[in-house]
Amino acid sequence: MHFADAEQEYRELENKLLSGELDEEQFAAQVNQLKVTDAAGRQWMLSVRTGRWLLHDGQQWVTARPPELEAQGAPPIVEEPEQIEVTAPAEPEPELAVEVVEEAVEPAVEPVAEPVSKPATGLAQRAGSGRLTRRPVLIGFLALVILACLVGGGVSAWVFVLRDLGEPTPVASQEGEISLVTTYTPRPATATYTPTFTPTPSRTATPTATPIVTRTPTATPTRRPPSPTPTVQATATSTATRVTSTPTSTPTPTRATPTPVQQVTYVVQPGDTLSEIAVRFGVTLAALIEANDISDPTLIRPGLVLIIPVPGATVVASTASTPTPTPIAQSTPTPTRTRTPTPTPVPVAMSGKIAFAVWNIYTNMYDLYISNIDGTGRNLLGNGFRQPALRQDGAMLAANGQGAPNFEHLVRMNTSGGELVEISQYVEDSFPSWSPTGDIVAFSSTAYVDRESRLGIVYDIYGKQQDWIRIGTGEIRGENPFWMADGHIVYHGCDYLVDHAVCGLFVTPSSGGSYRQLTTDTSDTSPAGYQSRVAFMSSRDGNWEVYTVNMDGSGLKRLTNNNANDGLPTWSPDGKSIAFVSNRSGAWAIWVMAASGDNQRKLFDLGGGYGNGENDWIFERISWSP
Repeated sequence: MHFADAEQEYRELENKLLSGELDEEQFAAQVNQLKVTDAAGRQWMLSVRTGRWLLHDGQQWVTARPPELEAQGAPPIVEEPEQIEVTAPAEPEPELAVEVVEEAVEPAVEPVAEPVSKPATGLAQRAGSGRLTRRPVLIGFLALVILACLVGGGVSAWVFVLRDLGEPTPVASQEGEISLVTTYTPRPATATYTPTFTPTPSRTATPTATPIVTRTPTATPTRRPPSPTPTVQATATSTATRVTSTPTSTPTPTRATPTPVQQVTYVVQPGDTLSEIAVRFGVTLAALIEANDISDPTLIRPGLVLIIPVPGATVVASTASTPTPTPIAQSTPTPTRTRTPTPTPVPVAMSGKIAFAVWNIYTNMYDLYISNIDGTGRNLLGNGFRQPALRQDGAMLAANGQGAPNFEHLVRMNTSGGELVEISQYVEDSFPSWSPTGDIVAFSSTAYVDRESRLGIVYDIYGKQQDWIRIGTGEIRGENPFWMADGHIVYHGCDYLVDHAVCGLFVTPSSGGSYRQLTTDTSDTSPAGYQSRVAFMSSRDGNWEVYTVNMDGSGLKRLTNNNANDGLPTWSPDGKSIAFVSNRSGAWAIWVMAASGDNQRKLFDLGGGYGNGENDWIFERISWSP
């Protein structure tokens, strides 16, 4: 990102803040991402409050001016103080005030008007010529005032005198009649006669048939439940109707449900996350955090006792009471036995660890995690890292440090988060992928001046030596590369040398020189390979699903098929399984299936989701290694 681009984005964000599209927190979060590294390797960022450039001198951020902007002569973004213009009052206002006073009371005002400043004397001179023209106006105004007084006096006379004369009531003649007047004066008492029109309330009272209606439904349910309940039980399980224990089990959970609603707890198991627990018990994540006073949702440990809020407890009690009738499960033992042996050997066959990123709603950036393939041993590697790629031996991983403080480029770290080293030069570098030998990294980047994504290789991860993958005198255009075992790189791109509209997955040698098209749908992306087979995600059939294809373009096969989102595939180290992310269970989770697409099952919940825009899930990656 260049300084001019950052300033342009700052202005756009500032306009969105002023227009109300962004609040202050969103504005600050997006401005903090506008960081630039100059040719000398120094880091610059824009101040959220002032818009000035800040330079990191190794210890703190200080105000400075980028040399690139000084060379261009472009003014920096500076917050200017508001200037308040003090305008003097116009001359006609005091002139009119003096003129009115002079006309109304000439002998009293003229001695006062002598010390008036020169503009006032000039006004008096001009007013002398127009005095004859204003006098009829004043006379007319006085006539209107007198007419208004006469009208007001007439109205008052009518109210206080003539109205009493017009009413021939003998009120003033006898005192007894005055008392009668007081009785008639509560003519609002006629309102008491209006409520006498109680035929309407009497009509509302007459629909006493409503209690009759209420009696009829109350009588019918009391008579109906006993007849259908045995029939429902008989239709549900004919064998269970003979067993008297099943009806006794049904009322017991209904009586036991109110007791767990009062206080329900749950012991955290290995691999559990707060969001998974919240979904399991039917409560919100915020309510679960508040009920247990949790400061960091990511730091929960096995054995921790969590309090489930009451709204969720009702759901748990109902779900827990329904599976308690074990006789139904015992009545069909054969399917349960056939299902249990199929999943049991799968965890035994799978091994290794998996790296993935989860969107943090509190920091508005990704958190990088690694865990065992079954979700146990989950460990937070760092904040702001995304798009992980584990090395073939599982000892190191590369990631995009775009949101990490002080690590904005591609980074390398061990599986514990240590030995953290920055290995690339530009903040736009993304989607790292290890070479088959595990010593260098391929990537894609929009750091070029035209902002088109190109493929590159970091040839020296310790010296940040990198270059583009070239074809002729140009560079290969594409993104999201994956380095195959045979040395070729599969990526998402278009045939930019012939027809830009022809897009999909392409293949190029790591040394460059040429490229060829592998798939033909524009949405094909996120490739991951094993030997000569490539897995990828695509929305070619209406929604995101996982597919596989051979390196020669043959053998295209769709592995998943549902209405949910399935994608970001990664191969197991032995090539027998493919892990992927999916929200088919209602929450984002890691799923696994055989390389043929059979035996699809969930491994564990991610404990969160993904961002939007440039942080959408389709721009992410998961990685599986020994």
